[in-house]
Amino acid sequence: MSRARSSLPTLMRALALRDAPTAAAAGPSCARRALSASAKAPAAADPLAPTQTQPYPFSSSAIVRQVGLIAPDGITPAPTVKSPLRGTMARLTAELRTQYDSTGRISQMFSRRSAARIPPGSVLIVETWTSAARTGFSTFSGVLVAVRRRGVASAFVLRTLVQKLGVEVRFAMYSPLLKDIKVLSRADAGKDDKTGRLRRTRRAKLYYLRHDDRKIAGISRVVAQMRQREERERQEAANKRGGRK
Repeated sequence: MSRARSSLPTLMRALALRDAPTAAAAGPSCARRALSASAKAPAAADPLAPTQTQPYPFSSSAIVRQVGLIAPDGITPAPTVKSPLRGTMARLTAELRTQYDSTGRISQMFSRRSAARIPPGSVLIVETWTSAARTGFSTFSGVLVAVRRRGVASAFVLRTLVQKLGVEVRFAMYSPLLKDIKVLSRADAGKDDKTGRLRRTRRAKLYYLRHDDRKIAGISRVVAQMRQREERERQEAANKRGGRK
């Protein structure tokens, strides 16, 4: 081990003596010119180096690469937002709402701040298309049990009885297969109301109805009465049109 340590300085001196004649022949002026030229020469551009950096919100040592996007001719590029976490979902939500709820009627029916919102416990009839071709539709009536407000993923749940068996169906508010929503009876009557309307509930989620289906047993009767009334009005309108002729 001691021999290896003693031979290391000797080897370094031998290498220095070997390179000394070359440096002396070149002269100190040549060495200074070479150093100054190398210092003034521009560094080669790294094609992988980021052109612009900005601080990463979750780490101070990370480098975010900014890639410039060139929009084709005649196409307006997407607007820039201050944060990548903002602006995208808001714009997507607005576009989908405009596409599937252009009048804003469905949004007002289930909004917390809307005066025309449907309270929980109301009886609804929902008409949905059976296919994407919209050649036929089916209906489902039930009590509004719950409303899930999650932007374009908002949905509501209806519960009814089918042959003494409780059935629940969840409908998406902004689904392209949703045809229409009709309100048969609103649960907005007060405690002292004697008109026979549905009373206002104190809960937003009526999942306790799953354990007591007797409270929704009269839905079929309400639906039948509504259909009879619609049929009677349709016949009266047809008779009036026939009398005018």
